[in-house]
Amino acid sequence: MFDEADGGGGRGAAVSGLQILPCPPEDRKPALEVLYQHLPGSLRACMIDELLHDGQGGVVDLSGLWIARRRRWGLHADAPGRIVATLMTQGFGGRAAALWAPEVRTTWRRAEIAARLIQEALEDYKARGFAIAQAVLDATASGRNAADLTRGGMPRVTDLVFLRRDTAAPLALPPTDRRFVWQGLDEVDADAFRTTLQATYEGSLDMPELERARSMDDTLEGHRGAGRFAAERWRLGGVPGRPDEAAVLLLAAAPDRDAWEVVYLGLTPAARGRGLGAQALAHALDLARPHAGSLELAVDVRNRPAVKLYGKTGFTPVERRAVHLAVF
Repeated sequence: MFDEADGGGGRGAAVSGLQILPCPPEDRKPALEVLYQHLPGSLRACMIDELLHDGQGGVVDLSGLWIARRRRWGLHADAPGRIVATLMTQGFGGRAAALWAPEVRTTWRRAEIAARLIQEALEDYKARGFAIAQAVLDATASGRNAADLTRGGMPRVTDLVFLRRDTAAPLALPPTDRRFVWQGLDEVDADAFRTTLQATYEGSLDMPELERARSMDDTLEGHRGAGRFAAERWRLGGVPGRPDEAAVLLLAAAPDRDAWEVVYLGLTPAARGRGLGAQALAHALDLARPHAGSLELAVDVRNRPAVKLYGKTGFTPVERRAVHLAVF
């Protein structure tokens, strides 16, 4: 917790008269009032009531709320101050955290308050052993949101493009002498799966900032928490007679829509540039087709070979988001 009242003993520069701390449970309602201050009153009230209800039921985790409040002085110095800013964060498996842009009620030193909130939350996650923190801003986010995250220690590193393809039409593949043979995680040796997954990260153009930021156990736990995990949907592909040419394909059912997601697709260095990526996507479509109407994935815009592959195989962009990242 950062508290200016101790004479600036908190981390970083003090913001005079401000207290920054994880939101106590009894303050969650006024904190959410600040977080959703731009919504119309009736909609804001309904959303807050629903969130508080879901939080009490364990459906939503509100323990990651942070607040900044003005300290009271004089006769009422011991009373809790007015909440002037709120930040939503959430920790996930695999030592990864997500942050959203903070909302600040006041205009006085607004940018400094927002940055301090982010900095304190990041320091807390770092102290608790987390490895990375990420924030993703969609096209509706203001430039102020991006500036707040950057000042708080989460610079923008890239954009992600989200793509979708109907599963109804199979993917036509050109003739080749190389064909993947696929097996599920429940059919293969776990160490072989891990070794191949590790190899697919070598020289990857998708978020290279994350390379070696976490252990393989962390990475697997993070992937397992995305969507609905089923071992048979985690696939290991190998080319017979060519042990260096392999792929890992991780699929999950989206919990809230008629879609499956490609959580991860990676090829070993020896398998790249040989048309095997299209085979992996064809396999994903075949698996998803009986269960979902569409297949979705995201790609780092800097990964030009992957962007080209997805365009050639019928995936169309639906959204673009900016990624802000802190690696501890």
